Amino acid sequence: MLYISEPKYVPRVWGSLVPPGAETPVGEIWWLFHEERTSSLLRTAVDGHPATVDDLVTAGKLPGEYVYPILLKTLHTADKLSLQVHPGIGDSDLYKEETWIVLAAETGAWMMSGMVDIDRNLFRNLLRTGRAEEVFQRIDLNMGDVYHIPPGTIHSLGPGLHILEVQSNCDVTYRLYDWGRTGAGGKPRELHIEKGIKVIDWSSGGSPVHAGTDGKIDRLKLKAGYRISDIRGTSNTDIPGGALFFVSSGSVTIRGDEVDSPACIVADTGGGKLVLSGAGYLIEPGGS
Repeated sequence: MLYISEPKYVPRVWGSLVPPGAETPVGEIWWLFHEERTSSLLRTAVDGHPATVDDLVTAGKLPGEYVYPILLKTLHTADKLSLQVHPGIGDSDLYKEETWIVLAAETGAWMMSGMVDIDRNLFRNLLRTGRAEEVFQRIDLNMGDVYHIPPGTIHSLGPGLHILEVQSNCDVTYRLYDWGRTGAGGKPRELHIEKGIKVIDWSSGGSPVHAGTDGKIDRLKLKAGYRISDIRGTSNTDIPGGALFFVSSGSVTIRGDEVDSPACIVADTGGGKLVLSGAGYLIEPGGS
């Protein structure tokens, strides 16, 4: 069976979406999430029968020993994100990788990553003195670019972007530098310099993997704990059990009901079929 996932809107100081009456702009939309005590609300296309991701995982109708293994977001940036790194290198018990697909980009949009060879103590000093960006590449981003961010890769994202982010279901981020910005209450946002330095992949220089252009996934370059397939045009599309389908443009029809983009469709273990008129991404748990 196929379900439509209800999005969750998450405020961020760098966000570009401004709902009426909101004090903080929305920077992230969580299209499919599963945390310890809460998860996405799901409804069927025909009768709207409600369920949650947790209901289906608990019943064995979605993969995951405790939680569904993928967190699916879109990012909407009016300002740059912090310079950050995710765990998964060294003795960390946590693991987070993510893949960015650029859905829209203003002229001059960029990401920052790819650190030069540098001593850890010198890098720590650059962080504390506000000069960390001196040792990173600034990579131009255009609509359709695909970048994979392995664990331990330091990165930031610039303004003027709408990004589809596929990631491991681990929402731990170590913030290394935040451009002197303040958060709620006018206080600087918390940094995690020492925790972050422990999980940096110093061997690779922290370079992202360019895994596609024009919205097309290069499967030889995208090596991750999930598989992403780009699908476009007008077609009957099978959604395997346990997979997600993100509708990035156009619409899909499920058992006669039309669902416009953007939208996230979830298949339980029985899978399902939809008719695509536009473009989207099939996301399947399991190694690429």
